[in-house]
Amino acid sequence: MSPLNCEGIVLFAHGAGSSRKSPRNQRVARELQNSNYATLLMDLLTEEEALNRDNVFDCELLADRLEEVAFWIEKSADLNGVPVALFGASTGAGAALIAAARWPHRFQAVISRGGRPDLAKSHLSQVRQPTLFIIGGRDELVLRLNHSALEKLHCKKKLEVIPGATHLFEEPGKLEEVAKLSIEFLNKNLKACPLPFENREGAALLLAQRLKGRVFERPIVLAIPRGGISVGTILAKEIAADLDVLVSRKLRHPDVPEWAIGAVSEGGEVVLTEEGKRIESQNPVQLRDEKRKQVREIEKRVHSFRSFFPKANLKARTVILTDDGIATGSTVLAALTFLKSQNPKEVILAVPVAPSDSLIPLRQVCDEIVCLAQPRFFRSVGEFYRHFEQVDDDQFIQKLRNWIKQPVAHPK
Repeated sequence: MSPLNCEGIVLFAHGAGSSRKSPRNQRVARELQNSNYATLLMDLLTEEEALNRDNVFDCELLADRLEEVAFWIEKSADLNGVPVALFGASTGAGAALIAAARWPHRFQAVISRGGRPDLAKSHLSQVRQPTLFIIGGRDELVLRLNHSALEKLHCKKKLEVIPGATHLFEEPGKLEEVAKLSIEFLNKNLKACPLPFENREGAALLLAQRLKGRVFERPIVLAIPRGGISVGTILAKEIAADLDVLVSRKLRHPDVPEWAIGAVSEGGEVVLTEEGKRIESQNPVQLRDEKRKQVREIEKRVHSFRSFFPKANLKARTVILTDDGIATGSTVLAALTFLKSQNPKEVILAVPVAPSDSLIPLRQVCDEIVCLAQPRFFRSVGEFYRHFEQVDDDQFIQKLRNWIKQPVAHPK
């Protein structure tokens, strides 16, 4: 099976005293491959490093190595954009959880087989990816450790106990049960997103699936008008969050209006591309005029809805910024830059589709990115939707008014 056609890649981190040749992990890997998941079994230590027992139990070091592998996948032209999951066994599970906590943008799900999540220690509360613990019913000590670790996770989580199985799942049929549970979990939480989306509302429901089950602090969804409001209203309703709007406008090239050279947010934050910086240095008057024009447009739009839709306080809250997609990333970068000044607890960028290159600078100004699809060939956001009608100002206003009328209770 070619990784180009797979549903995702699963990285295996084996436990102490094992290796990439572990017959147990290889059996599970074969079952995953049969379900169209690519697998990568690797030794995270050199033979010389493995002679030192301190290295074998150094989950921080092992997590670093997992991140290096994920970085290699991310930089590979053939693999870029393929979702990646972690499968950790025994001590490898501790390393997998640490890697997931440190680099949420590189790993989309975590599975632990007979794992030692207690080795992840303080990192557990930082894990944001859907996580599955699989434990043998006769592995009593590890079962207690997993129950304790599960309470410290604030993500979508599940613990499955396989009756009659011991720590290594050596009993007949038990590894097959591990594989079955893993495949069911990956099918729900990792499968590559089918394109095109039917419409913005359908894309929002898929985004909500990725965020449901998470523990947030008084969550609020911020939608970027106008297309983002169709995603934002559905997303906020599905995850029981509040809703607000953050206006951000592209700055247009003076000679080619379709070409974005930056963006400005309603807070006045300006982000320029390299071309925008060149124009600013050579012809600052043109860029200044464009900034003023877009700021006036922002003020006009804000005035149109703030009279009946008051601005929310974002301090110490989980803020989820959304749009119907990202092309260059300029408008989102300006919005994220503004959000940092509002002192939220965390900022999550959640979008249906974006080119992977555009996400790179955005990762520096938010805590997490949830992006359903990162196509290799990208011309415009609209090409990834079957129905992508423009949302006009009247429709935008009506969606906000409908939100106020809905009888759903939202956390304050």
